[in-house]
Amino acid sequence: MSEFDEPVPAPGEIVSTPGADVLVPSTTIRATAIPPTTPAETELSGVVQFSERKQARRENWRLIRRRPAFIVGVFIVLVWTSCAMLGDKITPHDPFKPSSSTHLSPSAKYPFGTDSIGRDVLSRVMVGARDVIKVAPLGALLGVLFGVIIGMVMGYFGGWLDNVLSRIVEAFLSLPVVLVALLAITTLGSSTWVVIGVVSALFTPVVARTVRSAVLAERDLDYVTSAKLRGESSAFVMFKEILPNVSGPIIVELTVRVGYAVFTVATLSFLGAGPQPPSPDWGVQVSDGFRVISASIWWTTFFPAAAIASLVIAVNLIADSVQSVLEAS
Repeated sequence: MSEFDEPVPAPGEIVSTPGADVLVPSTTIRATAIPPTTPAETELSGVVQFSERKQARRENWRLIRRRPAFIVGVFIVLVWTSCAMLGDKITPHDPFKPSSSTHLSPSAKYPFGTDSIGRDVLSRVMVGARDVIKVAPLGALLGVLFGVIIGMVMGYFGGWLDNVLSRIVEAFLSLPVVLVALLAITTLGSSTWVVIGVVSALFTPVVARTVRSAVLAERDLDYVTSAKLRGESSAFVMFKEILPNVSGPIIVELTVRVGYAVFTVATLSFLGAGPQPPSPDWGVQVSDGFRVISASIWWTTFFPAAAIASLVIAVNLIADSVQSVLEAS
């Protein structure tokens, strides 16, 4: 008789012990957990694991939505998204039409002042959100998408394929980000889609490495084994079974990468590798205003730079809220 076959008293049976007789109630269950030994038991254990994790994910999202930092971050992102979508329909002045005076300091009529040719800085900051909101999230999303696919393949299959892809990922991670971006844009041009492609290519290796680590921790669990016993394909196991259970790190990576993408796009614009004047892009405005900041004309640089900082901080607030809840769970 093995250690797992120890007899258990039947419900209602009286068990004699030294000095006392104990009545075993009908609710008594075996204390020792029997590990699954058959395919049916393994599959049942996998179903239970998958159900428990699905319920945990729902609870995590409920906690995330109630965090003040998450609410503040979402509010700021929605404000800039509204400015990007509505554009000059909600601006107080025409963002491209010069007024009669240049370099006016902030006032009631022009809360952010005017720039070097008399355009309203507030209106240009509002409209300038369009380029960043369009380019940064899409570049980050594509980078995460490609990174997830590569990371899933690396972590699930392992072996020589993992070794080859890991060396390629490490090679990309060793390259200086800004220099690679400038080289690519200089070679291919500075169109919107080139900038999006460069941003996504920069973020793919980082996300791939994170996803690989998460998949390695999941691929030998019971729910994965049960899916293999059912004869499911590798693609099904990776993207239907494992992917939902590593969604937490992926979402954290996405939110963090959006923040980095905003800063990267603004940096490329500042260096002249993004949209060109008279675009109201935030990076272009900072670059134009930086030339006259020594003459105490600070508002043409400060307000677009503050807009960049506010969006990056908002995205980081969302990312920190998600990460803190997932790490505590």
